Order: sequence, then C-alpha cells, then structure tokens
Amino acid sequence: MPRSMPWYTIPAVVALLVCGSLNTITMKVAFSLKGEDLEGKEQVFQKPWFMTFMMFLAMSFALPFDTSLYCPDRLERRGDSSPKGPSWSRKVGMVAAPALFDILATGLCSMGFLYIPASVWQLLRGAEMIFAACFAAIFLRKRIYSFHWYGVGLCTIGIFLVGLASVLGADAQPQNADKSKEQSLRSMLIGISLALSGQVVQAAQVVGEEYLLRECDLPGMQVVGFEGIWGMLFTWFTVFPILLWIPGDDHGHLEDAPETVHMIFSNQYLLSFLLIYLFSCATYNMSGIAVTGALSAVHRVMLEAFRTSFVWAFGLGVHYFVNPESSFGEAWTIWSWLEVVGFVVIMYGQAVYGEMIRVSWFHYPEDVDIIRSQSPGEMLSLTSPLPPLRVDHSSEGPGAPLLGPA
Repeated sequence: MPRSMPWYTIPAVVALLVCGSLNTITMKVAFSLKGEDLEGKEQVFQKPWFMTFMMFLAMSFALPFDTSLYCPDRLERRGDSSPKGPSWSRKVGMVAAPALFDILATGLCSMGFLYIPASVWQLLRGAEMIFAACFAAIFLRKRIYSFHWYGVGLCTIGIFLVGLASVLGADAQPQNADKSKEQSLRSMLIGISLALSGQVVQAAQVVGEEYLLRECDLPGMQVVGFEGIWGMLFTWFTVFPILLWIPGDDHGHLEDAPETVHMIFSNQYLLSFLLIYLFSCATYNMSGIAVTGALSAVHRVMLEAFRTSFVWAFGLGVHYFVNPESSFGEAWTIWSWLEVVGFVVIMYGQAVYGEMIRVSWFHYPEDVDIIRSQSPGEMLSLTSPLPPLRVDHSSEGPGAPLLGPA
C-alpha cells in the first residue's frame, strides 16, 4: 500500500476481508433456515431472487455516505467534468444498464448457491476473469498479451479441477445427505452450471460498463448507490411479478415474493441473518470503494485467497465441530485435495494475469503505468477481471500516448 494511504485504509481492508466472507456465510446459512409460509407450514428459505433484492438494497446504502451529494458546489456534486457532457440526471440513468446485468448475474449465482458448498461457489467466481478476457478481446478489441492468456488458461484448469472435485465428492456433502448418488450428482452439476452462467453475465456486465459508462464520471459512492436503487426498482416491479407468473415449486411459482416476507418475520433467526447480510454487504461495498486505488493487485489477490480460505474453514468447522448434519457445513472428502490444487492454480493464474508474477518466457511491455478501471463491477471486485489500461511513458513530452488495454 502507498505510504501516504488514508487512515481508514487498514480498517477498510479488514472490513473487506471480514464482510466479504460474511456475505457468503450468511447467505448460505439463510438458505438452510426455515420459516412459516402463508399456510402456516414450515419450509426452507430458498429464495435466491429475494437475496438479489437484498444485495441491491445494501448497495443503495452507499448514497447517504457520499458527501459530494451534499456539496454546495453544483458542478462538484454532480461530477460534471464538462458543460458539453451528459447531465447529472442522464448519468444517473446510465447506471440502470449495469443494474440489469447485475440482476441476472446475481440471481443465477444465488440459484446455483442452493446446490453447491460455499467454498465451491466462492472458487467458481474466479471464472469471471476467463469470460471477461474473452469478451474484452472480441467486443472491445482489447489487446490481450500472451501472459494474459496463460493466466486465463491456468484459471480455466483450476475451475475445472474444482468442479471435478465437487462432482466426484457430491454424495459426501451434508446438504445431499437425503439424496441418492444420482440426485447428488445432478444437484451439483445444476449448481455449478448456474454459478458459471452467472459469471458469464457478470463478465458481460464488466465489459458492458467499459462502453456504457464511458462518460459517466459520477463519484464511486453514487455509481454504486444508484445502481442499487435501479436494481431494487427493476427487481420489485419487474422480476418479482415475472417469478410469480412462471410455474415452479414455490407454491406454484418460481419464487413467491409475498410469502417470502411472511417467512422472514416468522423466524427471528432468519430475520437476524438477513439483517447481518444486509449490513455486511453494505459495509463491503463502501469499503471496496474507499480503498479503490490504495490496494495493489497483490493485495487484492491475497484478500480474495484469504476470503475463500475463511469461507472453506468455516464450512469445515461447522461440519466437524458443531453439527455434522448441518446443511451449511462442508465435509472433507478424498477429492478435496483436488479442490485445493484447483484453488492454488486459480490464485496463481490470477497472479499471472494481473502481472504480480512474471513468467520469464513471456514479453511484458515496459515503461508503462497500469490503470485500474473505475466501473461498478471493477470497484466491487477484489481481483480485476479485465486487463488494465496502460499509459506509455517511454516517449518524451507531456502527451504520453495511451497504449490501451494490455
């Protein structure tokens, strides 16, 4: 970290680690709790799309903490860089597009989380980098160096190993205790497919933000906060009605939103965990924005590795020291070592991709500064899924050319 880092950097980094892990853990615990439906019958709280709504609600909490909104200087408050640029209200409207991507991505990932252990779900999030690099090369015409593709290849191998270990050890996990081997395998494959589909959409969101938010220079807190507002509105007035219309296992619906509210208030433990998730998610978002630019790529990959390790250790601890039958616990199988290898390969691939580790047989451009994108998806992601921009300083004079993405 820079020597002149703000005083809040270290507390924010701790919050990123703790709350990042807590987001995953509280969501998994909530999905295992029960509540009373409108008929007075107990059922498990498997409401992935409501958790998506909760995430956007947490994002909206960033707005009251954005001091620029209360700035008397009109131009500074609105983030206008030029009188010819888009108005503040238009910039707020621009943020609606990423929110649509985020609804689908988070919803798919949350649905997948119902079927797979927390550690597997956490590790599969590394697939976003793979898809983002491919989309950036195809749609944004970004230049991807050989070492980037090497990192992408390593992450692909790591994701495959994690998925393989999960499938082979599916029947040993406590959440599949009441299922046959074939049902356990099917559930694991469904969960992995949904989680990876969510990462495809998440990658498309990050790539789309590079184009859609090119002229949106709002402060980070406003971008995240207004994306939360748009996400809540779209989810409440569009997604929930669609889910009620689609046939499913939730009393004839894919997800019954009115019943969800009743279930939450029928179980104080469920309500408590959802409130903890809401607080943790909001703190994580604001901490991520606060340390934007203060953390190096090395710090971000280390934080992601610690976060995954903490989530995995929590699941193992619950299974072996608290309750071996708990559905949010995780068993260590003979295939878990394969998952460990996959974890290490993913972390190494991300380190190569982010140029923290330089491989001698690849060419690396010199005399450049690496610039991290400031889009919402990038700000809230510990490991950057897109190749960074590069500014060339090899030429003399104040107008150093922009090389573009690596």
